[in-house]
Amino acid sequence: MFLTNKTRLKIKDIVKRISVDEQVSLEERIYVEKFAKHNSTIWTWLKKANSLRRYGKQNSDGINGLIQSLGLDGLETESHFDPKNDDIADWFSGSPDWVRRS
Repeated sequence: MFLTNKTRLKIKDIVKRISVDEQVSLEERIYVEKFAKHNSTIWTWLKKANSLRRYGKQNSDGINGLIQSLGLDGLETESHFDPKNDDIADWFSGSPDWVRRS
């Protein structure tokens, strides 16, 4: 999906405000989510912003810093995959379309 420079800057502004826990309207959140569903880069920006908002900046030398910099889930233990109790298809059910197609 091609983004204009104006759209990219608008999305980056919204994502930045999310990361520092500033006010973001519902319309702005929906706007970013719409692009995140179809663009892996924007999805990663949003994941990182939510992680920064929830957990603060993690030490870049540790595993939590790596997880956060990659925009991965995993800082909260309840989101870890447990092969004894979890079905892999269910575990990925909340992922964007581009992940589920992989």
